[in-house]
Amino acid sequence: MNLGLETPQSGRPLKYSQAQNEALVQSMSKDKSVFVMGEDIVGAAGRSEQGFSDAWGNAERSTQGLFDRFGSTRVLDTPISESAFIGAAIGAASAGMRPVVELMFIDFLGVCMDQILSNAAKTRYMLGGQLGVPLTLITRIGAGVGWGAQHSESIYSLLVHIPGIKVVA
Repeated sequence: MNLGLETPQSGRPLKYSQAQNEALVQSMSKDKSVFVMGEDIVGAAGRSEQGFSDAWGNAERSTQGLFDRFGSTRVLDTPISESAFIGAAIGAASAGMRPVVELMFIDFLGVCMDQILSNAAKTRYMLGGQLGVPLTLITRIGAGVGWGAQHSESIYSLLVHIPGIKVVA
């Protein structure tokens, strides 16, 4: 079974993580305000003196190679504090940047839901449409890949019911 997708332009099969990586490269190459942040997206990159040559690239390797290509100001590892880095991304988006935030697993949605619900989704409405929050949040859903119970929920439907959020699954 091929769990990837075939791109209409090339007809070549890609895994979702490869398609995500290519989309990030294209977006970051085209727009200098796009940056990526999240847990374990850089990992070992930037530590060549310790024998590491490339990033871990998050749980699915979809950010692999971005650090070497775009550098430490546009590819940022975050601490394990989802509410803090989602909040930082919302602030950056409100200031004109275009953050792509990696929430490693959707199971961690609960710890940053206030930032998403009260700030990211409602800012445009609270300010009469004068300020947008161009934030992209990427996460993983579902069971069946061996991540364990604490990383296997499919609760994305919670986000569908929040005005101001668009969900693609």
